[in-house]
Amino acid sequence: MDIIIFGGQSNMVGQTSHVPEDLRPVAGAMEYKLKTHAYEPLQHPVGEHYEPLLEAACFGMGSLVPDFVDVYRKYRKVLVAAVHAAQGATDIDEWAPDTERYRFAKEKINDCLHTCQPEPIEHRYYVWLQGESDAIRELSEDAYLEKLIAYKNALKADFGIEKFGIIRGGYFCYDTPWKDEAIMRAQDRACQIDEDFLMLTRITAKLSFDKRYLNPHASGHYDNSGLAVIAAESARTLAMHVMGLTEE
Repeated sequence: MDIIIFGGQSNMVGQTSHVPEDLRPVAGAMEYKLKTHAYEPLQHPVGEHYEPLLEAACFGMGSLVPDFVDVYRKYRKVLVAAVHAAQGATDIDEWAPDTERYRFAKEKINDCLHTCQPEPIEHRYYVWLQGESDAIRELSEDAYLEKLIAYKNALKADFGIEKFGIIRGGYFCYDTPWKDEAIMRAQDRACQIDEDFLMLTRITAKLSFDKRYLNPHASGHYDNSGLAVIAAESARTLAMHVMGLTEE
């Protein structure tokens, strides 16, 4: 069994304009829920609401998690458990290891890892989609990189994650794109200088300017169509890596 932890802010939480069409559980997949201390079928809507620390998919709408796991399983045909631990409008400092949010996310992840699993755990991965709030506050490339590495190191020490997968952030500050680009460069550099990181996709930047993939009611947020594309690209990359087929 592979465990994939999904973290980040609103685009990882899922802030889409409507409920996805396919609400069926993902075959061969589960979502771990802290409220029930149990593995449950993975389907929309995902996540759990723990105000103000962790958030479920906004208003019960869509998230990239089911599509990600569904595509991942098409390549790697194993049981997959997803852990959704994200919160909208959070900058990277709010995920630092000394924060209440990190401690609570740690509780949820540890609860998953120490609950009796239906199968032995083979791999543990983390998937990150975040950075919009740091672009808004104009955090520098170097500062974001330093904080990202510290966050990854904490996750590796606490949970034994094998790779920290990055879905590189897209554009959120449309009138001042250089703010977003500083975060993008930091995320690129992380993958270049630290082998614990894995760049899963950069397609978010392209989708940021295509209205077909955006939530028309929430600027800078992807709709279900956009999240499906992001999920497919990033899940394929992670699965290929696990199978030793990652393209350089």
